Amino acid sequence: MKLKNTISEKITLNKNIEWLFEFTQDFTNRKKWDKQTLEIGFLDDHIELKKGAKVYTKSIEGIRMDTEYLTFDTPNEISIQMLNKSPVFKNFIGVWNYISIENDKTILKITYKFNLRFPYNIISKIVFQKTHKNILKKLEFLENYLLKLNNEECSKMGCKK
Repeated sequence: MKLKNTISEKITLNKNIEWLFEFTQDFTNRKKWDKQTLEIGFLDDHIELKKGAKVYTKSIEGIRMDTEYLTFDTPNEISIQMLNKSPVFKNFIGVWNYISIENDKTILKITYKFNLRFPYNIISKIVFQKTHKNILKKLEFLENYLLKLNNEECSKMGCKK
């Protein structure tokens, strides 16, 4: 399957790669920081994240996406493929890459690859812009949550800012 559209954004976060991977892939934590995700959970008999695990998410707009993990390479990469039919996407793959650049700094890169269904392929520029904004917002939510978390930890420990 050839995917025609690719959108990618990245952010550098002041967190260890293993910690960041674990935190962002934990469903309980995901609901705390990802304000775009209303629900997330396992499908079928799956009970742990690994290659082949099936998961659903429901966005705050009410859009549900059933996915399967194509890769689960701790702490470097996850990728998911959409399983259910979407009114917008014909095919969809999401990839999260974690790249350690220092002991406590990690780049998180999110990439979406997709094909659009008719009539959305006619207004692909608008869909592309909205999807790009979605990735940027997701990274912003994560960054803001981690800054708040760091400030709370710092306050408890009495560190100087």
